Amino acid sequence: MGLLNGQICIVTGAGQGLGRAIALEMSREGATVVLIDRNPNTLVDVAEEIARGGGNCSVHAFDVTDYDAYARTIADVEARHGRIDTLVNNAGINPATKSILDDTLEEWRRTIAINLEAVYMGSKLVAPIMARQNSGRIIHISSIQGFASSGLCGSYNAAKGALIAYTKSMAVELAPHNILVNAVAPGFMVTPMSVVNGVDETTTPEFVDWYIDRRKIALGRSGLPEDVSGTVVFLASDYCRYMTGQLLVVDGGLMSTF
Repeated sequence: MGLLNGQICIVTGAGQGLGRAIALEMSREGATVVLIDRNPNTLVDVAEEIARGGGNCSVHAFDVTDYDAYARTIADVEARHGRIDTLVNNAGINPATKSILDDTLEEWRRTIAINLEAVYMGSKLVAPIMARQNSGRIIHISSIQGFASSGLCGSYNAAKGALIAYTKSMAVELAPHNILVNAVAPGFMVTPMSVVNGVDETTTPEFVDWYIDRRKIALGRSGLPEDVSGTVVFLASDYCRYMTGQLLVVDGGLMSTF
């Protein structure tokens, strides 16, 4: 449909899962996509798929907590294209399936660093560019775990909850520069992150019984990355022009049941 024709869009964590789907969807809608991920191999796979579809992209392999590398990448993108239209803060981890009784400060800090601090730094790097051009979109990928918990992922929940609050703060701060800031909260998604201790949690008998068969998820299935990518494209497109500081929940109706 060409909803993003001519846009320069940055997607972090673009090598797999939600980030991959978002990058591919943005490319199909006409954007030049800047792919960021710490795994160069998965980035190359995504870049090749974009190329096969006739799209344009660039590959930047680094950890989003490497702020020197992040700053160099943003400067390079601005120098090459003269603008940055959208940043999708998607990169995240959820490594610790432990309670506060068992986790460590190091695990907490690593999760917060990637899921929250790097979002701040990435946004801080692109915001001045967007302010100079008097336009831009910053989209945070949060989670329903940011306002409802399944337990055993406290640092992840804390970071995702903070993103929801920070979305509102950033939206107010950046509105005078015509920069829209919104967030998306996916529900249970079939991605590499849904694999815990070698098992995809969305396929266990307990999950299927409660969430699927009994329709705790109202639509009766787990989400796919493609169920989220269209929402992100909407937030980056001209169809979204009078909405900022908002959270869009993409969970198949999970939060509407009891």
